[in-house]
Amino acid sequence: MFRTVTRGTHRAAGRAVIDYRGLAAPVGRGVGGVAVIGAVSATAAITGTATAEPAAPAAPQGTVRAAAPAIAPAAPTQSNYTSVKLRLGARGDAVMHLQRQLNSHGASIRVDGSFGSATLRAVKAQQSSARINVDGVVGPKTWNSLSGGSSSSDSSSTSQPKLRQGSRGGAVKTLQSQLNARGASISVDGSFGPATASAVRSLQSAAGIRVDTVVGPATWNAAYSSVSISQGSSGQNGGQGPSSGTSVNGQAIVYAARSQIGVRYQWGGSSAATGLDCSGLVYYAYNQAGNSMPRKTAKGYTFGGRIISQSQAQPGDLVAFTGNNYGHMGIYAGNGRIIDASGSQQRVVERTIWNAPHVFVTYR
Repeated sequence: MFRTVTRGTHRAAGRAVIDYRGLAAPVGRGVGGVAVIGAVSATAAITGTATAEPAAPAAPQGTVRAAAPAIAPAAPTQSNYTSVKLRLGARGDAVMHLQRQLNSHGASIRVDGSFGSATLRAVKAQQSSARINVDGVVGPKTWNSLSGGSSSSDSSSTSQPKLRQGSRGGAVKTLQSQLNARGASISVDGSFGPATASAVRSLQSAAGIRVDTVVGPATWNAAYSSVSISQGSSGQNGGQGPSSGTSVNGQAIVYAARSQIGVRYQWGGSSAATGLDCSGLVYYAYNQAGNSMPRKTAKGYTFGGRIISQSQAQPGDLVAFTGNNYGHMGIYAGNGRIIDASGSQQRVVERTIWNAPHVFVTYR
């Protein structure tokens, strides 16, 4: 009678690690039905040693082999990051690649692999510059615009660095040349001074983009577009301002506007008898002060004048609020105050300029 081998009660110290590659040798049936494994393979299986791996002979037909270990997928490379769709909240190497690409197109954001609000703003600016859907989601079209693919904008407009007042160098000269091509009249000296800043604000206003004097992708795109600006460093307004040929009397304009305080608000109104809206008040006050001003919308008056800084503003100049596509304006009274026909208060009022994006416009 054959005695069966007792189930193993002994094991090597430590956790057993089975290397299934060592079981590639044929498995036979021994006496009493016990499986017999090659000595080298058995030792490797029990001790976890993976150094002894003799070449295994081909397994007989019908022999069951152990499954081969899974092969980990290769890590993504920069060439296939562009197949990944990214949006706010995304993290990882693909986001870092995106941030580097955005910076190479004029953004100035931290490359940290986190798709936060700064990255979102840069993505939207790039999408606006490339004239694709501005949704903040990085898909094929946005990746294509970053990789130099075709878009409706001139590629040179997205290959320049971000500039602001105080910048110097060849990129500033390029900017100044483009501003002159759009209608400015400034020196091409490579120095981003007050004259260049004023021309940039006029360009941004004419293009309907944020007026902040910072030249990023959207402003570069406008500089290479067909947008026309009406002012230069000499202070000319391109003939679109008052047509009387006389100088603008700012205090007379303020007095005329103040005379209408309390007059009811009327959309499209241009006289005290029927009521006034914001642009109607401008039309009334300028003409009462002796400046023949054509009737325009608030946006029309903004684009017809010259964008200036707050420090340059004088009583009688205009304050245009950029929200709602330049939908509201008033007459600057000095000391941070404005006279305007208020839709919310339903009358002409004088009040402090409130905290909303705005620009100053002059016809002087």
